[in-house]
Amino acid sequence: MGGRDTPSNAAMPGGQVGGRFVFLRVPEAGVYDQHPPMIDFPMPRVRAGQPSRGVIALALALAGTGIACANPPGTLLILQNQIPGLDSTSNMCVFSADSSDPSLASGRFDVDLDRAYPYFVYPLIQNELPSIVAGGIERNNVLLTSVRISIKAPAGVDPHWEAGCPGNFDVFRSVVLAPGSTHAVQVEAFQSCHAQHLKQMIADGEIPADLSQPVFFTLDLTAIADRGGSEQKSGVFPFEVQVCAGCLQSMFPLTPACADAPKPNPLHGNPCNFAQDGPAVLCCTTPAGALSCPAPDQ
Repeated sequence: MGGRDTPSNAAMPGGQVGGRFVFLRVPEAGVYDQHPPMIDFPMPRVRAGQPSRGVIALALALAGTGIACANPPGTLLILQNQIPGLDSTSNMCVFSADSSDPSLASGRFDVDLDRAYPYFVYPLIQNELPSIVAGGIERNNVLLTSVRISIKAPAGVDPHWEAGCPGNFDVFRSVVLAPGSTHAVQVEAFQSCHAQHLKQMIADGEIPADLSQPVFFTLDLTAIADRGGSEQKSGVFPFEVQVCAGCLQSMFPLTPACADAPKPNPLHGNPCNFAQDGPAVLCCTTPAGALSCPAPDQ
């Protein structure tokens, strides 16, 4: 069982809660051994052009163990996108590194709320290398350094991302992954600037506003790590997200006035981020005509 990342969707510090970790915006710095990944083997001396049987046997042995290569393939694997949940004791959102926990197959992102919200993913990342210990040191630890995000628009849609809000970027993390271990991290895959831009695209008719015509963007996730000074990359993990205006709002577009909304509000939405994935949230309009999400309980 691996560790857990601890960023917070409210930029608040956290800690362990009931064996799980609460979110923290700033990831914990991992302790990383900088020893080279190769094990030192005594090499027999041979004359040029005359490899000895010992050299050949050593090469075959190294090939069989997979440690001869400084950059072995299949080092990292993104297994799934974890689902965060609200911890009833701390009233904070938590997520686990257990691959048997429920995962999300696709997402939904409402960009037309009271303000622009980000969209988070929680990739569960595994170090697939076997354990190799030499001199009491684990040689196949890897240091996760970032998760690379590439936002892919559907066919026929050009998001024309601006320089200050690119469609390709890295979200930095610092987590040590032991061989065979897993770790989930919180990653802001759509930033608030993306939400603002997508909302404008819907208003301009570049993306259908009709909820009966769902539009899916794809988030391509790649885990990046360091192993003894060499960069390691996972394969691309594609995750589809429906981008919409109002799709997570109850009673949309007939949003009630805050004075007329039911009290208490029965629909507070996703407690970890009501702009994403559901359930629905009930919003209301203030006397000034502004949207308020969720609607007040009193």
